[in-house]
Amino acid sequence: MRWVPDWLIYAVIIFLIYLNATRASQDYIPDSPPAPELGELLPVESPRDPAVMVEIDNPESGVGTAFAIDDQGTWLTARHVVDGCSRVALKLGTFKAMQIQTAPSSDSDSAVLTSSWKRRPLPTDLDSRRQIGEHGYFFGFPQGKPGEAVGSLLGRHKLIVRGRYNTEEPILAWTELGRTRGLSGSLGGLSGGPVLDKDGEVIGIVAAESPRRGRIYTVAPRTLRELVPKDLNLPQEPIDADNYGSSADSYRRQRRIAQVICLVK
Repeated sequence: MRWVPDWLIYAVIIFLIYLNATRASQDYIPDSPPAPELGELLPVESPRDPAVMVEIDNPESGVGTAFAIDDQGTWLTARHVVDGCSRVALKLGTFKAMQIQTAPSSDSDSAVLTSSWKRRPLPTDLDSRRQIGEHGYFFGFPQGKPGEAVGSLLGRHKLIVRGRYNTEEPILAWTELGRTRGLSGSLGGLSGGPVLDKDGEVIGIVAAESPRRGRIYTVAPRTLRELVPKDLNLPQEPIDADNYGSSADSYRRQRRIAQVICLVK
C-alpha cells in the first residue's frame, strides 16, 4: 500500500469540511430581488391612505428585534414587542441576556430601550423623501432566528391599532421581494428590527406584516425623528441585492442589531 503523508490527509479532511459548510450555507443565502423600478416620490400623508387594522391581544412572552441608535446604550424596537411585558431583556449571547428599561411611545409602534450595553449605532436618514419602488432591507430575528428580507416600497398607509391600546399613525407599506432561503410563513420576531435603504441608513422600524399579501409595514421616518439622536456623523455602509444577507450577518455579529426577549408573568 502506498504511503500517504499525514498532512495530506488532514488537508483533504479540512477541505471537505469547508466544502460541506460552504454548500450548507448556500441554503441560507437570501433571495436576490430584481433591480428596483423607481417611480415618483412618496406622496404626503392623506386621509385617503389605505388603512391597515391590527388587533393587539393580551401580552404574551415572546421575542422581537432591536437596534442601537447611539453609543450610550440606547436602542429602538416596536412598541408591541415590549408593551405589557413584566421583564424585557436584550440577548447578548447564546446563554446571556441583560434586563433593560423600556419607554413605549404613546402614539406610535415604537419604544426606546435603555441599557448599560453600549454598541456602535446604525446610521439613520429620517429626513429624505422616499421614492416609490425603492428597495428596503429588513434585518433581525424572524421566527426567533437570524434572518432578513427585502421589499419594494409600495406607498403610504395608515396603521390603526385596537385592543390593548389604541393608536393611529402613518406607516410605509412594502411588497416583499425576497428573504432568507428556507424561511417560510410569518416573519414574526422581525418586529422592532430596522429597515435600511440602499445607503445602509435606517428609515423605519418593522411594525407589522401581512404574510398572505406579502406585505411588510414599517413606522414612518418622521415618526422617529424625535427619538433618534441627530448629527452623529456615522459612516454609511451601502446595501444592495447581493450583499444584504452578509450585511445583516455583520450587524448581528457586532450586536448592533440584537434580539429582544419579553417575559410575561
